[in-house]
Amino acid sequence: MESKKDIRRHVLEKRNQITEKEWEEKCRRIYEKVTFHPFFLESDIIYCYVDYRNEVGTRSIIQKAWECKKQVAVPRIEEGEMNFYYIHSFDDLSSGYKGILEPITDFPALDEHALVIVPGVAFDKARNRIGYGKGYYDKFMSQHPTYHTIALSFEEQMVESIAAEMHDFCPEIIITEEQIYDSKFTE
Repeated sequence: MESKKDIRRHVLEKRNQITEKEWEEKCRRIYEKVTFHPFFLESDIIYCYVDYRNEVGTRSIIQKAWECKKQVAVPRIEEGEMNFYYIHSFDDLSSGYKGILEPITDFPALDEHALVIVPGVAFDKARNRIGYGKGYYDKFMSQHPTYHTIALSFEEQMVESIAAEMHDFCPEIIITEEQIYDSKFTE
């Protein structure tokens, strides 16, 4: 079995080969699946990453959440920890950790229940996930086990199998442009 490092490298290479037109179409299809999913429809609070370097786009999802009068929070890395802060417009973002847009607001999101929309590098049908290697989402989700989770991925990021470790966070659902992967794929 390939190491996480090798999977990460070859999946990122594949993701970076997606053309701008393909990216836009795939993101549109993922947006439609996310915004019609019960987790999104039923949640008043959305914690969502801001896309970076060819990740599945999230700006239209964030915009839709605001249109639906949902509260939106995005992550900021502070002293090696990931914390979420509410934003009310894209003007509340500025370049932060590794150039990723982060909130410049100081309204911490400390909710009991929320939907967390998660990025990742690679996933398998059992919903195992490889992130970027720092464990931010693994740690955050271990501290917030009541939150619903949807990971966003292009089909190019789906791999045969990932050797998950005990501390690895596994999203409830993975949405790609082609499929919704949930617990039925693990049976």
